[in-house]
Amino acid sequence: MSLNMYYKNGMFLKTHCQISDEMLPILYQVHGNANFPQLTWLIDNIYENSQIQPDIARALANEMVEFEKLILSLHLPFPRLALQKMHTFFMGSATSQQIIHTSSD
Repeated sequence: MSLNMYYKNGMFLKTHCQISDEMLPILYQVHGNANFPQLTWLIDNIYENSQIQPDIARALANEMVEFEKLILSLHLPFPRLALQKMHTFFMGSATSQQIIHTSSD
């Protein structure tokens, strides 16, 4: 089951992002790591249809950057474009101060 996320981007527009089933094992590599508390929270609550506040979205965006650096330092393959899209999505929410709404398939 994938996680669908969106936030309002104007009166009628929404910005969407998805965490696919293939992405979960990659994110799970940092589950429980003290350096990635928000990613751990996201993984733990991925199917709860919860909301993500803008300050948490900013923390998630920052952790996505650190996660990418960690993977690069270990020379592991990873879906760079998917991580960058998630980073951009979380930063967009934080910058526009919009709450992210989630739903799972």
